[in-house]
Amino acid sequence: MEPTKNKVKYTSTTIALKAIPRSWVCLQFLLLLIILFATINTSLAGEKKIVAITAIVEHPSLVQAKNGIIDELQENGYEIGKNLEIIDKNAQGAIANAILIAKKFVAMKPDAIVPISTPSAQTVIKAAKGSGIPVIFSSVTDPVAAGIVNDLQVPLKNITGAIDYPLIDEEVQLIQQLVPTAKNIGFLYSSGEANSVKTIALMKKAIEGKMEYIDSQIANSNQLTQAFIALVGRVDVIYIPSDNTVFSALPKLAQMSKKHKLPIFSSDPDSVKQGITACIGYTQYAVGRTAGKLLVRVLKGEENIAIERPNQAQIFINKSSADIMGIATPEKLLGIKTEIVGVK
Repeated sequence: MEPTKNKVKYTSTTIALKAIPRSWVCLQFLLLLIILFATINTSLAGEKKIVAITAIVEHPSLVQAKNGIIDELQENGYEIGKNLEIIDKNAQGAIANAILIAKKFVAMKPDAIVPISTPSAQTVIKAAKGSGIPVIFSSVTDPVAAGIVNDLQVPLKNITGAIDYPLIDEEVQLIQQLVPTAKNIGFLYSSGEANSVKTIALMKKAIEGKMEYIDSQIANSNQLTQAFIALVGRVDVIYIPSDNTVFSALPKLAQMSKKHKLPIFSSDPDSVKQGITACIGYTQYAVGRTAGKLLVRVLKGEENIAIERPNQAQIFINKSSADIMGIATPEKLLGIKTEIVGVK
């Protein structure tokens, strides 16, 4: 008799299940879908990466570096508003602002902080020390001279970046080829920027026995006109390093250069697009792309990544400036095809 009871029980259960309305089953399925999508959305939200970017000042070169970083992120699947959030703050040329921004970023605990320029890198790395937040800097000329790292060849945990170290010997050769009569060179730079001081020291060593030099230092961009005028009539060419203080007033500098027919050379290609006569170096966009590649690796969990710089340098000549100075614009210099900009 026991088997019969089991059978009746099984049959009645089956009948009960069949009696459930189809609308109820659909509702249950809909609820399951809602729960499933909510779970997926929560998971995706948890995967969103937050990257904090800061620069010491707003000028085209540093903007190009930032664009390079963001383009590299996007090409690697990071889309702003979906799986990427960018927090962007500018220090407006003030170290005090840079310090406050660095401290604020560290308190926010983003997935990575990207300081663009030497002053920004210095303040961010100091603020982030011991926090465990990765710092990927961009557009730093000499991290060793700036006290950011002790050795370019030894990777550090949570600190890496892309440098725009100048091509010193090639720069001297470029000046000599474009202005072969040059005997005196003026160095215009900010004494408060470690990267500029180091670059000028290297240039002075490279021109020994080739040219004499005169220093013209500034503490802020308001002193630029006076510093430039101090070199007029005393030098044949001027050289400026990748100096944020000088670069914040490049249009004015380019205008004075043309007015006094005094050519200016730079280690930053983007400055030539703004009227500086010529340079050999790495574009800040290329430096930013290099930093972006390192950032992608960090966001994917890599640690102890070596500092890098772009693979290929470029030579730029501003046609408008060169014509005023009586400088030829050959198609090739130092074995590198020249990029002619500023064509009227």
